[in-house]
Amino acid sequence: MKRKDNAAEELNWQEESGHFLSVRDLVVEYTAAGEVIHAVNGVSFDLERGETLGLVGETGAGKTTIAKAILRILPDPPAKVRSGSILLNGVDLFQISERDMRKVRGEKISMIFQDPMTALNPVMTVGDQIAEAIQLHHKDYTAKEVTLRACEMLEKVGIPASRYSDYPHQFSGGMKQRVVIAMSLACNPLLILADEPTTALDVTIQAQVLDMMKALREEQNTSMILITHDLGVVAETCDKVAVVYAGKIIEMGSREEIFDDPRHPYTLGLFGSLPTLTGDEIRLHPIDGMPPNPADLPEGCSFHPRCGKSCEACRKQDQAPELQLISGTHYVRCLDQGVKEVKS
Repeated sequence: MKRKDNAAEELNWQEESGHFLSVRDLVVEYTAAGEVIHAVNGVSFDLERGETLGLVGETGAGKTTIAKAILRILPDPPAKVRSGSILLNGVDLFQISERDMRKVRGEKISMIFQDPMTALNPVMTVGDQIAEAIQLHHKDYTAKEVTLRACEMLEKVGIPASRYSDYPHQFSGGMKQRVVIAMSLACNPLLILADEPTTALDVTIQAQVLDMMKALREEQNTSMILITHDLGVVAETCDKVAVVYAGKIIEMGSREEIFDDPRHPYTLGLFGSLPTLTGDEIRLHPIDGMPPNPADLPEGCSFHPRCGKSCEACRKQDQAPELQLISGTHYVRCLDQGVKEVKS
């Protein structure tokens, strides 16, 4: 997409410009081995200041691509943003220069990557890695102020400042993830993109990291997009939930709407595959079949080959379901007759 070169101008951030973050009709494709991979296919959602949105779905659904598109770090090639807009406080991130976008990364938006083992530079001390981010966005800080801020961030995430000069290999997986979180919060960003931040951690450390992220988010009124396949983490952390399948949001609403009244057959399948403490089931009930090939998506509803409720209309391209509001803030992309009755 063509971007305007306004690097010399100060970005016109508008604190009261409607939604804090507004993603509209985002379409992202990859080209690989002569095939076009349809990774994200018209995703739209809004996020308010201080809210947490959970992006839920199977591996390959397009969740990480959405986050990388927001931060504008998709590799080009092979990735290409075909259409869409992403507005942060009224500024379209697709229409600003790369120089301005470098100011946005870290200061306005930061990302916690999935694997803390590879997110850190092995030949730099953890303190210097945090300090580097601070120095980049606060050029008026003295060297002493930068170091003090880096030490403060380590303490905030439960790591003694005395470990400033330690290297990543001297930390456990959970401690590395804390360092990554400290780096992401060092410049008080408005938005955090957390990509499976607790996947590599054991359950005890996972709970500690989630509690810490929640406390820091509330303290700084930071918004967050949490990418995960763990519905337990979503229930504990998120205000809103968007279920992603084959590059589209197929159900979206508040946490209560999604957990108490799931409607889409795919969402019901995700919940049905979870073990319960009260049931007498001998086996879990996974969703039949495999996710579709993103280079050759089915016509009509992408989920119809795996759906027990699909009908002939679901298979027709000209009747592909749209995201429909059924109640409150609850949206569903389904042709099921029950959904139509609720909407009417």
